[in-house]
Amino acid sequence: MQAMILAAGFGTRLRPLTEVCPKPLFPLMLQPMLGHILAQLQQQGWQEVVINLHHQAEPLAQWLGDGRRWGVRLHLSYEPEILETAGGIKRAEAWLGAAPFLVLNADVLIDLDLRAVWQWHCQRGAMVTMVVRPDPAARAYGAVIVDAANRVVRINGRPSGTAETGGQETVFTGVQVLSPEVLAHIPPRRQVSTTADIYPALIAQGSAVYGYLHTGYWMDVGVPTRYLQAHWDMLHGALGEQWYSRLPPGSHVIRHGTPPPAVAPGATIMPPVVLGPAVFLAPQACVGPYAVLGAGCQIAARAVVRDSVLWEQVQVAAGARVQQCILGGGVYVEADSVLNQAVRCILPS
Repeated sequence: MQAMILAAGFGTRLRPLTEVCPKPLFPLMLQPMLGHILAQLQQQGWQEVVINLHHQAEPLAQWLGDGRRWGVRLHLSYEPEILETAGGIKRAEAWLGAAPFLVLNADVLIDLDLRAVWQWHCQRGAMVTMVVRPDPAARAYGAVIVDAANRVVRINGRPSGTAETGGQETVFTGVQVLSPEVLAHIPPRRQVSTTADIYPALIAQGSAVYGYLHTGYWMDVGVPTRYLQAHWDMLHGALGEQWYSRLPPGSHVIRHGTPPPAVAPGATIMPPVVLGPAVFLAPQACVGPYAVLGAGCQIAARAVVRDSVLWEQVQVAAGARVQQCILGGGVYVEADSVLNQAVRCILPS
């Protein structure tokens, strides 16, 4: 089975962090986000994966290598000009055109049996199966209307000429299965969207576009608040415990009832907390609840870090307070300062 991960976007909602690190490589529990997705695909039986690249393609390609560490065959589809979702899929047609294939967004975490969705798609002879979820705020995101037979009848009000048939208002999760016939409906070398352009046209033609209802865990981590929330959800078991095995050696996960690692006398750890390797907590430092500290972070005396994710080598000086923040690698927080709901990184000169 073949899958494609859409990873070419600019990550504008996570700036300035995406100016120093491509969004698919953002650390999520000390492991690049894309690593979690590749591990999920391999565990569920996918052996061949295509990833499209545009923004910061070089560091992404270097990190990905040939895919062996995840047990998959990897194909990289470079886009000199970004082609949006459908255009990116069309560009990868040479790798995807033989059988139904899975497509996932690189910034989506989902607790889903992907093989079951693929089989559901094949059993119905669908052209497209969009994994959707119920959401009372669906209209704010662009509602996907699904009828009683699981057919998608409208996406964000399109196609506009179809009669109003009712149905359930849902939100697209960014996970889908496509039959190769869809590729013939996508013009080559153009910026084209699946949900804004291709799928409404297919619905208008009467093609089989289905909605597979997902009621389990889902998170789009493309904004700072949801990036933080994904960490806390994982600490509470939202995606199982598999991510433990992907932590760097020397890391510690401290939840309620877990003995904390040896730290400086007088330092306080309030679970849940994740500490990467070589993290230093000075006497009277306080970390947690809800804190993830990357490798080499240093928290000085009387400093407090809570509800925050710190990438590698962040230094929080004496008496500083960090709350609901995302701090990129190497950031220095000055003594006795207060950071609240901040997103900071060291921009290239």
